[in-house]
Parts: sequence; structure tokens; C-alpha cells
Amino acid sequence: MTYNPLHLLTLPPTSIDPKPISTVISIDSFSDTIWLGTSSGTITALCTPLSLTRNVQFPAHGSKLASVAQGGYLNMAAGINMAVRELRITDRDIWSLTEGGVSGRKRGGVVKWSVDDPSRSLRSMAPNPVNSHEVIAGGTGPLILANTARGEIVRKVDIPNAPIVKLSPSLSSRSVLSASLSGQINLLDPRTGFKSQSSIVPVQAHTGGLNGADVQGNLVCTWGWTHMQGHPLPDPLVKIYDIRTLRPLPPISFPAGPAFALLHPTDPSKLVISSQQGMLQTVDMSTGSTGSMFQQLDINSYVTSMALSPRGDYLAFGDADGNLHLWTNHDTGETAQLDENGQLVLPTFNGYDGIKPEWPDQADPLPPIVWEDTTPLNLIGMPYYSEPLISNFPPDLYATDASPFFNPPLPIPTSVLNSMKMVDFVGYATTPKELKGKRYVIPSRPGARNVHKNTNVNNQNGRLMNATNGRRNSEPRFRSEKDKLEKKNGAKATKKTKKFTGGGGGGENQDLMNVDDEHVIEDDDDDDEQDVVMGDGEIPKYYRKVEIKYSKFGIEDFDFEYYNRTAYSGLETDILNSYTNSLLQAIHYMPPIRAVATAHICVDCKKEHCLLCEAGFLFRMLEDAKGRNCQASNFSRAFSATPQASALGLMDDNDKSTAPYGSLIQNFNRWLLSTFSTESIVDGETFEIRTKDIQDLSLKGSDEVQKASAIDQVLGVQIKTTNTCRSCGFVSERDTTLHAVDLIYPKKTSTGTGRPKFDDVLKSSIFRENTTKAVCSNCKSFAPLDSKRTLNSDRDQLPPVLSVNAMMTSNDLYEIWKNDHKSKTRFLEPTVQLVIDDGQKIGYEVKSLVVQIQEDERTPAHLVSFVKMSNDSGSNWIMFNDFLVRSISEEEVFNFPDQWKVPSVIFLQRVDSSNLLDLNGLPKEIDKSVLFKDVSIAWNRRNALIKHKVLEENELPKPGTLIAIDAEFVALQQEEMEFRSDGTKNILRPSHMSLARVSVLRGQGEKEGVPFIDDYIHTSEAVVDYLTEFSGIKAGDLDPNNSPHTLVPLKVAYKKLRLLVDLGCIFIGHGLSKDFRTINIFVPPSQVMDTVNLFTIPGRHRKLSLKFLAWFLLKKDIQTNTHDSIEDSKFALLLYKIWKGYDDTDDLRGFEGLMNDVFLEGSKTGFKPPIDRPPSPNAFPPLPAPPTQTLAQQIGGGKQQKSRKGSNKNNNQQQQQSNWNSENGENAGGGGGGGRGRGRGKPPRQW
Repeated sequence: MTYNPLHLLTLPPTSIDPKPISTVISIDSFSDTIWLGTSSGTITALCTPLSLTRNVQFPAHGSKLASVAQGGYLNMAAGINMAVRELRITDRDIWSLTEGGVSGRKRGGVVKWSVDDPSRSLRSMAPNPVNSHEVIAGGTGPLILANTARGEIVRKVDIPNAPIVKLSPSLSSRSVLSASLSGQINLLDPRTGFKSQSSIVPVQAHTGGLNGADVQGNLVCTWGWTHMQGHPLPDPLVKIYDIRTLRPLPPISFPAGPAFALLHPTDPSKLVISSQQGMLQTVDMSTGSTGSMFQQLDINSYVTSMALSPRGDYLAFGDADGNLHLWTNHDTGETAQLDENGQLVLPTFNGYDGIKPEWPDQADPLPPIVWEDTTPLNLIGMPYYSEPLISNFPPDLYATDASPFFNPPLPIPTSVLNSMKMVDFVGYATTPKELKGKRYVIPSRPGARNVHKNTNVNNQNGRLMNATNGRRNSEPRFRSEKDKLEKKNGAKATKKTKKFTGGGGGGENQDLMNVDDEHVIEDDDDDDEQDVVMGDGEIPKYYRKVEIKYSKFGIEDFDFEYYNRTAYSGLETDILNSYTNSLLQAIHYMPPIRAVATAHICVDCKKEHCLLCEAGFLFRMLEDAKGRNCQASNFSRAFSATPQASALGLMDDNDKSTAPYGSLIQNFNRWLLSTFSTESIVDGETFEIRTKDIQDLSLKGSDEVQKASAIDQVLGVQIKTTNTCRSCGFVSERDTTLHAVDLIYPKKTSTGTGRPKFDDVLKSSIFRENTTKAVCSNCKSFAPLDSKRTLNSDRDQLPPVLSVNAMMTSNDLYEIWKNDHKSKTRFLEPTVQLVIDDGQKIGYEVKSLVVQIQEDERTPAHLVSFVKMSNDSGSNWIMFNDFLVRSISEEEVFNFPDQWKVPSVIFLQRVDSSNLLDLNGLPKEIDKSVLFKDVSIAWNRRNALIKHKVLEENELPKPGTLIAIDAEFVALQQEEMEFRSDGTKNILRPSHMSLARVSVLRGQGEKEGVPFIDDYIHTSEAVVDYLTEFSGIKAGDLDPNNSPHTLVPLKVAYKKLRLLVDLGCIFIGHGLSKDFRTINIFVPPSQVMDTVNLFTIPGRHRKLSLKFLAWFLLKKDIQTNTHDSIEDSKFALLLYKIWKGYDDTDDLRGFEGLMNDVFLEGSKTGFKPPIDRPPSPNAFPPLPAPPTQTLAQQIGGGKQQKSRKGSNKNNNQQQQQSNWNSENGENAGGGGGGGRGRGRGKPPRQW
């Protein structure tokens, strides 16, 4: 049974969701229709498999879209998911279920009944087998039983195994199948109040939890999670049970990890299984192992929904890119059956005629109107409205106290009007004496009461100034605006200084100087935001969420220095999943973890999306940046490409989300450290960083100790869990490794024993003792089990680093953390001491914290991290609020005044960690052999298109080696912007670019100009725009199956560039700052020679293009069709050689003349090569040889022979032109005086 692609339909955007995703699909059994529920809360009917014509579309009850359509939000709590979760199709009605409610509609979309219950998250529904007018729905909490005739909840039923994942009626036994998230399957009897059937024992299908289930006839199949060594993993088995007795049948193995499993509607022996990544397996259980067929679904992301038609001949599924795919097992190839019009002949979805879909009546055409000069306009009818329009809102919403409607502009004083003289339509008047010094003062209005509140603050010199005028309390300026303002203020200051010195020591001039000083203090104060003592409910300004603003010059124009004046780099927020910034900063400044991560990039790790590798690259970039802003784009890209992270709900794609980021970052911390532990073992090998004396304490052999990964050696807590059955006394033991300790707080007692200490809570969270009921593996009885968790006796040591999740889940727990002002005690102190069972005391100090900041429930939350920096002069605390970085006092770090600041993650480091770890043996340098290997994952690479020649070992770059570089990019996400009513636009989020090609050329030596890197970068993400006109990248160039070029993973190319930076190479290129930013690598400014900055005039914002500079200075036309990174880097190298010639001879005046001519010609041509010009030679020009004599000697006499400013420039240009002409068989003497700067027939000069 093989399915073939038939249709691919992209879901149209809605006003609520610009990119809706199909969350549930149901194929109609009564009509030729497929019903589709989306993430935006809409339900759509598509008819006939040949065309998928849209029939009706309506919002699902309980979704946000439905609430808006009804004129409100149904009083639902914030955060209700609007996605449709389940559909049930009857012969008359369409039942839909969302997180907030259930409803029934006619096939045309008319509402018949609806029930909403926003207090719980609904997951599934089923009709009551014993009452056709009732529906039962479940999710978190009790089941709800609703009457479909009255549209109301009849009663609520408590069940032991909530939350519910799947409900389905069992018609044979008149019961309801219940599949819970815990992995248990049970049969509920509606005749006994939906209690479990006494004759059937519930079964535990999956130990790690259940993802979903599908029911057909008397069979049910389930898929879910299992545990392996304490880690959750997708269960590779699809379990099958007989509903009547819950008897297990032979399971189906699916190694790729099932995400969907569908039983065939007509043949119970067939099954369709799909993974999240689109691996499809069709199984025929009647034929044994030979009855399986494997296919790969054509998706670029992951599968979000799937359904089979009533006869199993159509397979419909949706993906995360917002596409609906329809496949069929009917023949669609050359032998397919065609009708008389040449169209495919395919059966209907339901297999028979069934119910015909209703279509709207054809609208009557409007009567024609003959327009004449006397035609009245009232011939055009106006619509009739029976309810108020949305534009008819009350005036008090727009005409507030601060509005001009209530506060018109102040009238001009009479004294001014009496002396005013009108010239044309402009009035002129002298300032009256009583108004002098007050012309810029405006009295406060009633509506501006809050604006001017607390605006007068004392500056450092004791003078009062208005804080609203200061830069610290206004929107940050862009660099371009800052330069203009500084230039303007500088001119004013110079003018005032001249006036002061020329006018003597008069009082008026002295006042002018004082006013100017105030502006200087106000604008350049280095510490406007001091650590002030705030009230419990007041949030300091620097805790607020910061956002990047975009000007017409792009993100490079944003003034990040306004937010960070320290030597520690912040992380930007304009990337996906930027909530992880705080945890990455906290981990980066833990020296043992940072050392392992940076050492991991020095080994040959084959995993493409290795988070430990990306973390190592990010940590290296943060170290090198030294206060300049960075971004974790490559880490975010690898994180987003990890299927397990998406399955665990760790993705965050909503910037305005009010989700509890505190719990999300704790889940991410737990998963990330576990992933780091797995990835730190490469080919069975890992770093051994524990000191020898600690290893000798182990009773096991050293070979067994070495099996622990490097991350486990740093922060893994080796735990032994002992379970004792009270019934039979059987004892079982299990060894696990904890990477993050979840705090378990003591229960609040009525006696009130006082606030516990963090040391005691942490100890009790590691060494647990509790009693649970479970099935004993020995006596098979459901009996109490005494569970005790201790340190592994064979290695009785706490790790050098502890990662602790605060687990703040209620307001009562926050009272434990909240500061006690009366006793002046804190729950968490800078140092922590743990006393283990043998009396040994182990000291830890708090090194970093991650806290959640949220002003109230309506405002978006964000995360902030505090890190303790240790240096020779002592230690201080630094706060990282994304790219806002500032020093902060220790008292404020451990101060938790109110619930706007909630702790999430704490990192502790042992005070004697230096004695436990030996980090000196870790590798510090990347293997240099990566530059000598020609690696490609393209299956069809063509040798004729290979333009590079890898380096030989004797060509290994040394510090100062010149290399030329250029990169090309593709767009993974389009730019988001809003257009204002005045025609201007505001960039909300820039386009997300990805590296597509990078070329690096030799900049010196015998092979100067020869590329040694020309890599195309493979990307598994969907490319929305290849930007072929600007990048030269075409569709298929980045696909391993189709690319004819040298194709490598991003990590391979990045490692080469990282090595070149470490070797001290000098990077030459044009516009490298933007290239390095997109590549996500930091190159020290001392190693960058950017021709954009070399060929410019200080004070001018105009940046010259490489195409214009090559045409004017090198007489070559480049980028004629598309961009080529090798061509661009070669011409950037040629331009650098021209600049180097002037720099070596200190000919500053000559270079200024050259640039004046460049800008003069550019102003004439719009800084673009003119269209009506003779074509340049087709042959590529050779790179000039290194100079054998000084530039002054070549000119013949040095500066004395220059006839005027800029003559050296002409010689440079003529020499370059003569070299290229000689290469192409042309006259080497140049072309005479053809205009300024275009060659004057002077003797050629050799480099």
C-alpha cells in the first residue's frame, strides 16, 4: 500500500494568525469533503480530491477568532490556545473542540449548541454511547458532560488518571475508551457514572507518557514515550489493544519514533505510522515483516496532523509550514485513468455520492449605471447596519484630558500680538521682558500629570534638571542621529565659547556656558541610573524588557552602547527563542562548563546540529567581543532544528507572549544540560577532567569512571534510588545522573515551624525519601513502595557545579523567597553549605541566577540573569537583560521584594572546585587539518564548477596573513514592517538571513587571488527567497541531492572561519561587518580591513558600493548579472592594494584627492556606473604583484612632482588600467584625458 502525492495546498493567512497551521484533519464519511481545523481557530471544508475547492469556513467555538466574531472574548482567561484540537463529523453536524470549549454546527456553519469551559484545557471528546444528546469532553481536571440539545454542562466527573489525551466510544461494550497522558488506557462505563469497568483492568501502555491514540472498530493503537537511563525518549513501539478486554496484541516497531498512527478504516490488519519528520510506514500485519512499506513525506518542517479517508485510499496531512498535503494510493501516473477532458478520474473522499455540499446562491449582478454629469450619487446604495460600528466608540476613549479637544494650544500672549508685524503671512515680534527665559517652558496640563511625575531629579553637581529631557529616560538614539546631534552640539559649543571669550566675563555669557554644561552632563552622564532603593512594588527601569529599534540604515545603526558600557557582551533579541539568552549567559560564566564547551569545538564532532558545539562557538564569540553586542543565531538555529525540543514544548515563537518564562527556562535548562551530556561524548570518547586523587576514591576501576561524560564530571549528581516494597520486602536499585536539581519545598504546616533555609531545601531535594503506590516487579501487587534517593556509594561526591531549578509554582512558595524586612534575613545567601550523611560539609557559592521579570499578568514576561564576576581586584555582580548589561550590587541580586522578580535557575560552584577539576589538559586550538580537507556532501558535485584549491600544509596562515573574503546569503524569513498613515514605514523585525556561500582567497604569496575556500552551505530550513539577483544562489544549490557545488554543513564552514580568526589572519572584504554579523562570528577590529571604511571621507555617511569603486578605480564592470563571492572578494583585494600603496608612503593628501574625485564623480552618476559606457575587457584582471619600490619612487620624485591634489590617484588608476590592457592585448599606454579621474595618459606604474 503506497501513497502518491496528489495536492499541495497552502493555507491562507488570517487576521489573527498570518501563518495558520493545520492542527486536526477529518475526512467526511457522509460527503465528498475534507474538514480542516487550524491553529488560528478556523474550520474549513474542502470538496473533491481533484480540486480541494473551499466550501465553508467558520470559527470554532472557544477559539480567540470565534470570540472576536461574537464581539468579545467570552470572558476567557488570558493564554487560551485558539487552535482546533479535535473534529467529529456526523451526518448533520460538525462537532469541534478547542482548549476553551466544544460546539456543534450545521454543515453550513450555523451554530446549534456550544459549551465553554476555559478553566481547563480540553484535549478530546466523544459522544455518550448511552445518550445520543450528550457529549463528554476531557483534558486537565474532571471530565465535563454536556447536553447538545440545551448547550449546557450537565455535570462534571472526577477521574483518577487526568489529564486525558483521547476519548472514543466503544459501541460493542457501550463504554468510553479513555487514554490519559500518564500512559494508561481504561474503559469508562457511563452507566456507573463513568467509573472504570470492574471486569477490565486498566493497562499501562507507555511508561513515559502517552502522545496519542487512534480507534477503529475493536482495536486501539497508541504511541508515546518511554524512559532510558532516566531520560525521556520516544517509544519506538506502537502498542495495539483489543478494546473489549484491553488485551495487548503484538506491537509494531517504528524506530524513527511515531508521532501519528492511523488504523485502516476498512482493513483492521493495516496500519499507517508517521514520524514527526515525515518518515511514513504502511504496515500489513497479516503478511508479517514483509508487509511494510517505507516512504518519506515531502515536507521541510514537521508533521502537525494526519488523517485517512473512510476507505483508506486518501492520506491527508499538514506540516508546520502551513501546507496541506493530499496523497492517494490510486494511480496518478501515465497509466492513470483519464476522462474525456484529460482530467484524472478519482473516487470521492467517502467512496460514494453521499450528501451533496451546499453552495451559496449566485449573487445577482448589480444594475448598470450610466454616468453623466447629472447622475445623482444616491443611485449607489448604502448598506444597512443593525448594530453599532466599531468606529463608533465613545469620545472619552480618544479625547482624553491630554487631548487637544480638551486642552487646545495656549493662546499667544497679548503683549506679543500688540508688537507683531506681519510680513506676507508670517508674524514677527520681539520677546517681551516678562517672557524672557520662559519661551520653552509649557505649563503642565491635567492630562500630563503622570508624564511629569517625578521628572525633576538631582544630577551629580546638585543642579535640578528635567529627567524627561535626558537621554536616559527617552528612546535611544540611533548612531546616525547621535553623530548629527554631536556635530550640532559641537558647533554650538564652539560658537558659544567664541562668544564667551570675546565678550569678557559678563553674566549673560556665563549663563550661556552653564546652560551648555547642563546639556553635556545630561547627555553624557556615564551613570544616570544608579542603584536606588526601590519599594516592594516598584520595578527599576533597567529591569524592563528591552527591544531593538530599526532605522533606515538597518540594525547596524542601533546604538547598543547606550545599553552596555561594560566589558561584558550582551545578546540581541531579534532571533527566534531569544528567551534562552539569560541561561546561556549564566552558563557561559561558569568556567568549568565554558571550558568543556570551548574544548568540544576542537574535536571532530560529526553531529550537524550539535548544541554543545554551537554553545562553544557562542562562548568564544562572547569572550572575544569584550562588550560588543552578539547574538546566538546559530545556537537558536540548531535548537530549532532539534525535534525533541519542539516535542517537549520548548519553542517560543511569540514575542508578545505572557507565558510563564520561568517554568519554560527551567524545562529548557534541564533538557539542555542533558543534551550537553550526551553530545560531549564523541565516538565513545570524552574529556577526563576530574583530578587523579578524586578518581582514586572510586571503588570501581578507572575504565568505568571514564564512561561519565565531561559534562557529568562537572555537574552530574550521581544518584542511587532504592525502592523497597512493603508487601514482599523486595529491594530494587537504580543508578541515575541528575543534571538539574528541582527544589522540593516542605509542606506548610499549621504549627508554623518558620521559614526554611535554602541549604536544607536543597539537601532534601537531592536526598529524597517518600512513599508511593506502584506495582511491585517481584510480587506483582499494587503496594506501597518506600523510595530513598542517596548519592552513589561508590562515588560519594557532590559535583563541582550544581544547577538548581527554583520550581516556583505558587504564591505560597514565593513567600519563602520574599525578603523578611523585620528580621532582615534572606532565603538565599551568597554562600551555601551542604552537610551530607557522613557529616562532611561541602561549601558552594552562588555564581549566577536567572530570574523572571513581569510587571503584571497583562504585560509580557522576560528573563534576566545575574552573574558574579571574579577578577584580581575582587568580585562584582553583572546583570544581563539581553543586550542591556550593567553592574549591580550583591544586595539587589539576592533581594526578592515582590512577585515581579521570581527566581528560576541558580548555578552553584564548589569553593574547592579547582581541586576537583583539571581543565589545563583540555584542547585549546581547533584542528588545523580542516583547512587541508576538501569536504562536500553534494552527491552530484561537478569538477568543472570547483573554483577553489585547498591549502597545502606549507601554506598554513600565520598571524598577519592577508585573506580576502566574501559571503552570500539567502532569506529564511521575510522582513516584517508596518506602514503608517503618513506613508512612512517602521521595521518590526528584519529579515532572517542564513549563510549560503562563503569564499576565502589567498591575499599574498605565489597563489595570491586563488580561492582556498568556496563552500556552499547546506540548510534544512525552508528558504523563502534565494535572493538570486544579489547572491547568485539558485534553487537546488543548497540541496545535497541536486547541488553541483561544494556543499558543506554550516558547522564545517564556521569552524574554518573560526580557525582563521584564531590564527590571526587579516580579513579583507567589502561590507564585512554585516557579513560577520549574519555568519554570527566576531572578528577583532585589528584583523579586519573593510574597504567600505577605507574608501570613504570622514564625516560623510555615504558608503560606496564595490561595483562603483571597481568601475571608477579599476576600470572593471562587475556584478553585471548576479553577485559572485569570488569575484567580489578579488576586487576587494585589489582595492585594498590601492589603499595600501597610499598608506605605506603616508600619502594622506594624495588619498584625500583620490576620494574627492571619487565622490565628485559619484555625485554626477548617482554613485552607480553609468549605463552608456564602453564595455570593460572580458578577461579577469590579474592581481598586482607586491611593490618592489616605494610609491614615491614609482611616481618619480615623490611629492615634489605632484602638480595638484589627487595626482597620485590618477597614476594609480592609470597603472591599474595599463596592467589590465596589457593582459588583454590592448595598448598599455592608457586612454588620454577622458574626464576627471578617468586616466590622463600618464606613464604606467608597476606595483
